Amino acid sequence: MDMRVLVMGLGFFGKNWLKEVLACTECEVAGIVAKHPELLAKVGEEFKVAPSKRFATIEEGLDRSQAQAVIVALPEMVHKAAILAALDRGLHVLTEKPLAMDMTEAAEVIRAARRAKGSILMVDQNYRWRPQTRALRRMIREGRIGRVASASYEFRQSILRPTTDAWREEMPHPYLHDIAIHHFDLLRACTGQECTEVLAVPVRPPWSWYRGLPALDAILTFDRGMSVSYTGTMVARGFITPQDGLITIVGEGGTLRLEADVQVRWYRDTQVEVVAPEAMPFTDTAYALREFLAAIREARRPETDVEDNVRSLAMVAAAIASVEKRQPVAVAPMVADALAA
Repeated sequence: MDMRVLVMGLGFFGKNWLKEVLACTECEVAGIVAKHPELLAKVGEEFKVAPSKRFATIEEGLDRSQAQAVIVALPEMVHKAAILAALDRGLHVLTEKPLAMDMTEAAEVIRAARRAKGSILMVDQNYRWRPQTRALRRMIREGRIGRVASASYEFRQSILRPTTDAWREEMPHPYLHDIAIHHFDLLRACTGQECTEVLAVPVRPPWSWYRGLPALDAILTFDRGMSVSYTGTMVARGFITPQDGLITIVGEGGTLRLEADVQVRWYRDTQVEVVAPEAMPFTDTAYALREFLAAIREARRPETDVEDNVRSLAMVAAAIASVEKRQPVAVAPMVADALAA
């Protein structure tokens, strides 16, 4: 299968996706989209994309590229419009997270996806597809530590990389939409539990270079009794964690920790066992692309289908509401409203 793929957005993430499409034997580049002429020309030359396959607008790319599928790597506030336009033309869509900026937008996207019955809509949650996080998931899902009672999640990085037109630097909730959604989704994927309530506290260090909220502390409650203490920042000073963060999962059979050396360890009384990372021929976004292609080929829902991923987005929406209301916010009603659309 040679899938003709249009890559929308040529910033940091868009260029990464373009590399993946070019490296995949099942794909060919149908075109690239960027609104800035100099960026479009520069990336086109760098990746040897013909001028006839370079497009200045979403509509031009969709109408002239003869694409069968699109990858949406545009600024987050443009995701909804790009997804809807692609689905309206009957195309398959793999979008960067978040799938939308709020639950009203998410409901609109879900309605469009249901109307486009032959189209696959997948949200990339690449933290799921790393050897260390797959090992953590396997240990929990196999019941190696028994029933999970509690967890803690710590993420600290200093994200200095600028975005095109400073979209991330100017948005109201850059940490929640751009970073925390990875961690919220990973907790769901690893434990098989769904979040029921979020109590979030805003953290705004005085040295932050973001206009919006760059850090968060929260308590997340899940449907089978797990409580998670979560803390994260994208304006860290001093101590830095890996992208996945430091994760501690506590069960009746011991404690699992994804630690700073990106190893999973199983602590049982006086015993400590290093858990072997998952053997994976493809990881991260390379895995995501192949899961997307397999879902198209097999006419099935991908692992991070829109109707699954809306549950991770709802955790973000609940955290935003909790920050604003200064009280716990239920997640399930948000999910139910979006799926009932």
